[in-house]
Amino acid sequence: MTASLYLLRHGETLFNVQNKTQGWCDSPLTERGVEQCRIAGKELAGRGIVFDRLYSSTSERCCDTLELALEAGWGEVPHYERLKGLKEHNFGAFEAKDQFLERFPHGDFYKAYGGETDEECLERFRATLLDIMANAKDGEQVLAVTHGGTCIMLFHDLVPRPEPGTVPFGNCVCYHYEYDNGTLRWVESIVADFSTLDGPGLPPQVRYR
Repeated sequence: MTASLYLLRHGETLFNVQNKTQGWCDSPLTERGVEQCRIAGKELAGRGIVFDRLYSSTSERCCDTLELALEAGWGEVPHYERLKGLKEHNFGAFEAKDQFLERFPHGDFYKAYGGETDEECLERFRATLLDIMANAKDGEQVLAVTHGGTCIMLFHDLVPRPEPGTVPFGNCVCYHYEYDNGTLRWVESIVADFSTLDGPGLPPQVRYR
């Protein structure tokens, strides 16, 4: 059984702009973030994609992203399921603190402060996705709105040696995977054209790692 999984990162948030650590804590989408969601929705719809199943992290920034993208791209917001397993890495006591305090790579650093290890976060996220896809029917297309950290952790787990400077990371970047009998395989990364939202003093919308 094969099906398609599209992982969409949420739009730009207040904490993104303020360079605050944002894992299980939440902050609202910025005006630019709202427009990013709409543009991403139109990009996916323009590719002829019709989603059969819809999921979102329980974080408000992800639910808002899903609803804005669907409304802009397909003109309606069907029923979707909110799953805690799709949440971002839990940074414990470092939540909402300045990002310069973050530790890279994370490893097991945040465990001592009430958060998750990288391994715990990835295992939780991967198990949730595999459970979602195991319930999909052959040929179905699935959208899951999630977070930057979880998207990148899964990507590097499945594509351990990507070419430098080819991995897009940013708000509303979408990662397309193929699911086949319990296995996920990266197909492509979809980056909509957000150039109309660029402006002085704003952080870059997409970076390539």
